[in-house]
Amino acid sequence: MSSIRGGVEQSRERLIALVLLLQRAWQYGALTQDQIVRELKIDEYPMSAKGPHKVLAYEGNEGAVRQKFERDKARIRELGFEIETESHDDGGVGYKIDPSSGYAPLIYFTPDEERVVKLALRLCGFGSSGAFSVFNEVPASDGGLESSMYFTPVLRALHLHRSLTFDYQSGANKPRMVDPLLIGVFGGVSYLVARVMGAEEIKGYRFSRMTSMPIVLPDGFEPSEETLAIAKAWRPEFTKSPTPIDLVVTTNENYADLLVRQYRGALAANKKDGRVEVGLSLDSPRQALRFVLDAADRVRLESPKSLRAELAAWLNNVNRGKARSLDALKFGGPATNDVLGQTLQLLHAVYVAEDGLRVSELAHRFALDPAHVRLIMDRLVSLEPMVGSTDGTGAFPAHVIKDCDDWDDEAHDDSTYRADFSDLPEGVDEPSPFMWRDLFELNIALREASRVYRDPSIFSAIEKIEAATSSYVQVEMTTNETLLADVTRAIDEGLQIKILYTSGVDEQPGTRSIEPREIKVLNGHTYVRAYCTTRVAWRTFRVDRINAIVATSPTTEERPMDAVANWLTQVGDEGDEVIVIVESHLRWLFEPLPNAQWCALPDGRHAVKFRVSGEQFLDYLMLRAGAGAVVATPAFAKAGHDLAKRIASQL
Repeated sequence: MSSIRGGVEQSRERLIALVLLLQRAWQYGALTQDQIVRELKIDEYPMSAKGPHKVLAYEGNEGAVRQKFERDKARIRELGFEIETESHDDGGVGYKIDPSSGYAPLIYFTPDEERVVKLALRLCGFGSSGAFSVFNEVPASDGGLESSMYFTPVLRALHLHRSLTFDYQSGANKPRMVDPLLIGVFGGVSYLVARVMGAEEIKGYRFSRMTSMPIVLPDGFEPSEETLAIAKAWRPEFTKSPTPIDLVVTTNENYADLLVRQYRGALAANKKDGRVEVGLSLDSPRQALRFVLDAADRVRLESPKSLRAELAAWLNNVNRGKARSLDALKFGGPATNDVLGQTLQLLHAVYVAEDGLRVSELAHRFALDPAHVRLIMDRLVSLEPMVGSTDGTGAFPAHVIKDCDDWDDEAHDDSTYRADFSDLPEGVDEPSPFMWRDLFELNIALREASRVYRDPSIFSAIEKIEAATSSYVQVEMTTNETLLADVTRAIDEGLQIKILYTSGVDEQPGTRSIEPREIKVLNGHTYVRAYCTTRVAWRTFRVDRINAIVATSPTTEERPMDAVANWLTQVGDEGDEVIVIVESHLRWLFEPLPNAQWCALPDGRHAVKFRVSGEQFLDYLMLRAGAGAVVATPAFAKAGHDLAKRIASQL
């Protein structure tokens, strides 16, 4: 559980006071830096007496105060809030926050809709970085969606039909100015599809490559139906003139069956030597090459011959090139705890809880010490940072009331915090508990959940979200998981199932008896966590690699607890550390790796650091990368070489 540190708490108080104060300034008038520095007071931490006493939030010489104020504004902007400036008659500059820059329109979910929202966030959400604990009563584990603060301004720009500017890392890190058209999610990866300002070119921008908070520009635009149609047709592998290609490969019976299920229109025919010939049509030669590389030595390419020549050239360049000294690589450390975001999550959880939430409930949901919860929530109850400039505590926009069962022992009481909006001026809406990015997360999670649960409340919740945001979100789902419904039923009914399973690198399926417990979605694929009685351990299986369910029976024994909480992305937390140097155009292949760390090199290449649980995984990764990627870690300098030779020997 999180501990309480004095410096962090003083920073938290200052940040939350400033962000709420500047939101209030939107209604009552912009505040200058001099006003804020002169009057904003917070509690002093660590406490020097029985309780904290009030101190100025910004103390020190003029330069130090200015730097601290600018840092605080930057941290507020990192959450997606837009701090606007206003020129005063005396030449001063005032600051205010438009609440709608961070918060989406208010949505009321029915109890049934809230129930499916909880389910959806467990299946496919941002994890602890998102809205999970706002709705669910347990701490968040890992999430299946890429989390980004950049969703907030992008969704707002889509809602308002306003242009955007942001820095973007492609071949080089450059500023971009675009007219946003939609957000597309392909294989679990999110892209902004937009028109380049001043041109008719439609491009996709991966959120993970944005390097600065997008800024919503005052310029508005109205896209034509033709432009929107092109945007909806955009895909990550988009080319202006796609050239379909017919492909023929031979493989074993098991892998052929897997291909026929995964690729619509694929045809298989048995050959005399026991092999199976599979024919399929792909959108482009590039996609065909990717297909053969993903299959690796499990298939033999028969035609076309032109692709065989290209494949041979590719194999010659697997993990070849000049690496870089590991001593020269400086990776950024893990992200620090976002105290402002954490406080707002606690506040929003109380906003959506009709009867309020107790200290113990908030502590469990957010994995916090109860004393830490009291410290944060009591501050929101009593927050009144500029008493002389406001109409009292009731006018300050936290709107939290504390109910205590034992006021004489308040420090240990399991108090309840609830929202109260009775003091809002007439005609003013209640504060929304949702950031724009929260509604994006809910939308995608609900769409994925609709593949698993046939519940009308899922679709009514999606309709409410899309009606409120007026923005277009396009999701390309995985559709080849034919046994997903059977796996889900096994979870719901507590069944043991016997499966034929083909791993990511094996040719033949193995028989496993598993007891499924939970499913989640990551990078466009559904995974199931199950107790494997064959291996006598907890294991993770990809649903589209289950060839068949050959037997079903009730579970009869208690199983040990799963020791891995973040089982979906545990590949990023254990195993050997590897550093690979990649050309910028190959980042897409390594970006989905859980917990990968990046740094840019002076020559324009990038270094990525991650962990692998076995050499076989790295062999296949380097095979798919081809020219432009080289392992810098000496122990894995020959990764992929033997695999490339085995494939080349079949050509």
